[in-house]
Amino acid sequence: MKGKRFIGKEKAVSSWIIQTMEYDVDLARLLEPRLLETGAPYVLSSARGGVGVRMEGRPGLLALSKTLAGVLVHDLAPFEVATMADETPLPIEDRRQVLHRAVNAARQREDLSETVQLLMEYLTREGTLCLEGFLRFRMRSTLLFWRLCVEEAFSGLLLEKEYAEAADVLRLLLNQRPPRCPALRLCLHGNGLCSLSDEGSLRMEYVDETGEGILSLLVGMAPARLIVYDLSGGARKELVRALTEIFSGRVCLYTGEFP
Repeated sequence: MKGKRFIGKEKAVSSWIIQTMEYDVDLARLLEPRLLETGAPYVLSSARGGVGVRMEGRPGLLALSKTLAGVLVHDLAPFEVATMADETPLPIEDRRQVLHRAVNAARQREDLSETVQLLMEYLTREGTLCLEGFLRFRMRSTLLFWRLCVEEAFSGLLLEKEYAEAADVLRLLLNQRPPRCPALRLCLHGNGLCSLSDEGSLRMEYVDETGEGILSLLVGMAPARLIVYDLSGGARKELVRALTEIFSGRVCLYTGEFP
């Protein structure tokens, strides 16, 4: 295996064996790019049940800890999250969506600092590291965070399906009645505030966090044209999607900041 040779025999060199018995990964290929990024000298070698790693002194220990933290928190997250997603009562295609969303959410909020510290403390005392064992017994807060990401993705997917089902019913109702007003303007804000107005004297403002109330109201008013200003910064995306589906052909959508 490729590696950087140590310069000088006076420096203390430590060695570890990194193992996994569950994850179907090439440990050397996971470790080497991350070790190269640290700039620290290292040697990788084959070892029984895993990969041997030799590093120099405390700088090497820190470099290895950062490398392993990246592997544990980033590279192995999809394996654990997939197991959690498979526990949800969803068809396989929906579980794949949950997996994709949860992994993306987890990686957007990645923080290696706590894991690096845990690894440095562990590798100071131990010469063998089993990745799944370390993850399950010493990184429980990370596992909990991943589970929360899965639950968030699961809830979001269910909400989308509920909106889609509601949109189908409301679209049928809307198509069965003639327009009752020429046009309505709807402004959506991130805090749940909805502002509704027409070309005359109508002005309404109220908080509707779920969006169910505003959907029912708009279908009842049956405007010939609906102008939607989404000022929520993406917080009301499911409601916006439902509005565009229900009022297809008569909705005009604007997003962003408006004076």
